[in-house]
Amino acid sequence: MKRLSKALTPILLLMFASTALAGWQVVRRCEIQEDISDIEFVDENHGWILLLKGEVRYTTDGGKTWESSRIAANRELYDIFFLDEKRGWIVGENGFMVYTTDGGETWMPMSSGTVTTLHGVWFVDENTGWTCGDGGTIMHTTDGGKTWERQETKINYSLSSIQFVSPTTGWAVGAGGMILFTRDGGKTWKLQPCPTASPLDGLFMLNEKTGWAVGGNGAIVHTEDGRRWKEQDSHVPNTNGMPEPIWDVHFINPDLGLAGAEFGVILRTEDGGENWKPIEPRVTYNRITAVRFVNESEAWAGGTNGTLLHSTDGGKTWEVVSTASDLTAVIFPTPSQGWASGRAGTILHTSDGGKTWEAQSSNTAFELFGIYFVDDKKGWAVGTNGALIETYDGGKTWRSVNNPRDEFGRRTRRIKAPGTIIGLGLYDVHFPTPQVGYAVGEVGKILCTEDGGETWVSKTSPMVFNNLYAVFFADPKTGWAAGQGIIIRTIDGGNNWIPNFIGDEIRDLFFVDKNTGWAVGVNGAILHTTDGGNSWKEQVSGVSVTLRGVAFKDAKEGWVVGDKGTILHTTDGGVTWLSESSGVSNDLYGVCISKDGTVWAVGSGGIILKYTK
Repeated sequence: MKRLSKALTPILLLMFASTALAGWQVVRRCEIQEDISDIEFVDENHGWILLLKGEVRYTTDGGKTWESSRIAANRELYDIFFLDEKRGWIVGENGFMVYTTDGGETWMPMSSGTVTTLHGVWFVDENTGWTCGDGGTIMHTTDGGKTWERQETKINYSLSSIQFVSPTTGWAVGAGGMILFTRDGGKTWKLQPCPTASPLDGLFMLNEKTGWAVGGNGAIVHTEDGRRWKEQDSHVPNTNGMPEPIWDVHFINPDLGLAGAEFGVILRTEDGGENWKPIEPRVTYNRITAVRFVNESEAWAGGTNGTLLHSTDGGKTWEVVSTASDLTAVIFPTPSQGWASGRAGTILHTSDGGKTWEAQSSNTAFELFGIYFVDDKKGWAVGTNGALIETYDGGKTWRSVNNPRDEFGRRTRRIKAPGTIIGLGLYDVHFPTPQVGYAVGEVGKILCTEDGGETWVSKTSPMVFNNLYAVFFADPKTGWAAGQGIIIRTIDGGNNWIPNFIGDEIRDLFFVDKNTGWAVGVNGAILHTTDGGNSWKEQVSGVSVTLRGVAFKDAKEGWVVGDKGTILHTTDGGVTWLSESSGVSNDLYGVCISKDGTVWAVGSGGIILKYTK
């Protein structure tokens, strides 16, 4: 059992830990690094967080502190239910089921009577309960879960959620807009007409007459008599041309409710769902999989990448307690000012040399793979679906340059790229000067700006169709891009590209001048050139993992980072590479060196490390 730090501590303190490890320090480590499947509270003090991969966090003081208990599951866990502060059940993949009688401190295995994946569980008393899952499965127990019997549903659709308001009256919802209803404890289940065919993922019944179900394509359906369901307008934002799926719903009274959706959307209503409104601004772009009121003021929400949110005003505003989105790139234009980018539109910023990190709103839900700043004000980030965003005020505001499917409805602007599919993903961005910059991405896509980002033009080579993962320019004219089995170079600002087919998949590039550079990639590959990329020679890395980032201080000293916490260091230009202990097992995706010589690395689980001599 492990005691965790206070859950209500702001994110920058919750995740801040500094542990000296052979020259490397962990400056940001997220306590919750797994997806959150469900959240449960039985009163204002006792609550539980279910993590997808087999861990439960529980609190007895309303979330001020959390304890951790591990479940030997070796499979995904989907739902948690507590009858009171002591007795609870968890279900998951392949019929997995465990129970507790001590509030979640210890969990004991229980046979569910099926090997079918279970998605929902509910008990009305210590003996009587139900669980539902794939293939229309509903199992029923009358002895607290010691034995289970299958109930006939006559459907094969997956059932995602089940709830009973009495020992006899209950509902289950699932794929295809299925709503099942029983008045005899499940002896007979009958279909109720549903106004949507979208899959239903979340269900909440306030009583035997009033309830809501939510699901795909922004669906919210509501009943006022327990029999007939009507669709409510969710007003969920559209991304990629379709309403976002909604994953969970909860009401504290007939009027006040919350729903959690894709891309960090939290919907709120004060009139029973007649009017649903998305909370803006969003504090995360990670999927919200669970929402739960504790009382009319306090609420919790959880989601992917360890996202945990807390509200003390009935869901009007939210504080980020934890988030562990993978960080893919890092840049320090000055020793004190730094940025990191990552999944779900994540951008983190530090203004004190990495002591504290705060999230900035990127105004995009897309994954960001690359970020670059030319000074402490002006920067760009790139990512999936052609995402290209920019800031001129140090990240206080970010705006889209060319995201054709921006969920906020912005039109494509300032792109002059005939024949270029701007929706293709971008993987890296680099500016050799404040005015000249390049971005590269899928299927050989290359974009260039010569006016500080005011306009972008295509520099894509008709000879290159490989994905390009990295770009680096020594000056406005001389540069390289690399990716799937290829390194290409230009000496005329991208008007012409010379390919070098090398076989290895390259993930990153770094040059200290026009001639001297390194490339790193899969299977521990490190390549080195001293003639501007005309030829490349392999250096011995001593590892076989994928290497994803490279940075050099000068022609002699440099660092490479990669999977499983790998960090390599050289002081002789790569003639020899020595492994350094990072102290973590996280995959490391990006590395940079600030002007004061501090080395920074970022990776999975939102980890941030630094190295100083």
